[in-house]
Amino acid sequence: MSESAAARRAARHPAVAALSGLIERIGAGARAETVFGAPVTEGATTVVPVARVASLTLMGGGSGRLLVSDGDGAGGFGLLRARPAGFVVLDGSGARFQPIRQPVTTLVLPLAVIGAVVATRIVGVSLREARRRRGITAKAAIATGTVATAEETSEQETGARE
Repeated sequence: MSESAAARRAARHPAVAALSGLIERIGAGARAETVFGAPVTEGATTVVPVARVASLTLMGGGSGRLLVSDGDGAGGFGLLRARPAGFVVLDGSGARFQPIRQPVTTLVLPLAVIGAVVATRIVGVSLREARRRRGITAKAAIATGTVATAEETSEQETGARE
């Protein structure tokens, strides 16, 4: 977009222009230098930092005319995440990438799987134990002859309510 077109747009919709400028300035800061600083050179070796940068920007705006007054408004939201990914080593033998390992991310998935297996095992054992106890109670009731039919049970419940 040319300078004059951008200036005309900013004059028509100042809120949208301000938001666009803010988003452009935030995006300009999304560099590896923001996270680490500039590359470091020592002798014939240079180390260049590498970052993973993710950005999310949401923006909306508009203008309208209500009877005799004009309206203009805009709103937005933005996130910027920069994490170290590794570094590139440039020396006489060539260039090589050295990743920076994140031990937390390496542990999360195995621990989640172990947690799911343990929870499933606990629930399974609890259900089996409940069924076993119910079976023992039913066998004891049959052996002592204290088993009530469905009609007797409903009659007892009705009598208890009254």
